Amino acid sequence: MQVQTIEERPASSRAADTSDARLGVRVRQLRRLRGLSQADVAQALGVTYQQVQKYETGKTRLPARMLPTLARMLGVDTELLLAGVQGQDAPAMPPQSGPDERETAELVSAFVAMRHPHSRHRLLSIVKAFAAEAGAAEM
Repeated sequence: MQVQTIEERPASSRAADTSDARLGVRVRQLRRLRGLSQADVAQALGVTYQQVQKYETGKTRLPARMLPTLARMLGVDTELLLAGVQGQDAPAMPPQSGPDERETAELVSAFVAMRHPHSRHRLLSIVKAFAAEAGAAEM
């Protein structure tokens, strides 16, 4: 009796890898910063929130056709979204320590909602003054 062996198949070009995991981390950071849920992102991309979880954990590769939509939703351009994915230096992301992401998202949302540029400028000056007073900013 002859035993057949199953040849190992090469990894699919669609299989997720470490660069997919790095992209997933970046997507999660930006999504949280914007105060969006996985369900919000899923609806915009036409997938389930479970699929977004897989993208964010790097278990599934994010299709290239979705990148422009995702970048717009996250308020960045596609280049910034992909920066650092292949291991090169990525632009700085908000620090993980410090204010919690929900507070940051609320602050950004409130700031963007302000209609008058003069009011935004005054608020920014106040925030910078507090930061300087705390020794946390070099502005």
